[in-house]
Amino acid sequence: MLTPSVQIHDVDGVLVAEFWDCLRLDPKPVSDLREAYEQHLRNKGRPEVVVDLSGVGFSGSAALGHLVALHRRSRQSGGCLVLCNVDPTVHEVLRASKLSSLFDMASDRAAALAAVGKLRDTDMRPGAAVEAGLLPREKPGPSGRAGSAPIRRRRPDPDPA
Repeated sequence: MLTPSVQIHDVDGVLVAEFWDCLRLDPKPVSDLREAYEQHLRNKGRPEVVVDLSGVGFSGSAALGHLVALHRRSRQSGGCLVLCNVDPTVHEVLRASKLSSLFDMASDRAAALAAVGKLRDTDMRPGAAVEAGLLPREKPGPSGRAGSAPIRRRRPDPDPA
């Protein structure tokens, strides 16, 4: 059985996280992301975070709580958090829980990284990227039924022999 996990990359000093084997976003990988972010800040990394939700078809309240805490921490550090590749079902969960206005959302990772770069030079409050025209105002379009995005699977480890 595959275990949900988070893979974290440093792209020009910006922390980029992507979730693997997570059709339903579990709290553990998001908690791991928070710990990695704290380490990133201790190592003098930039306070911006991009969270790529490709393949995540649903998020529960515990995982959302960790994302809110990560957002708050990034704001306290002078940075921002941008979600990208948000499935319509996850967007609906954010909307229903009144959290959609808290997060800046981008259509894909490239747009999120571009917005983060431009936000660094402007106002960092939630929604500033939309107001500045860096991110679209519209909601993600329908992609069919819930969970229709393919799950990211870990690549098999090479044969250790």
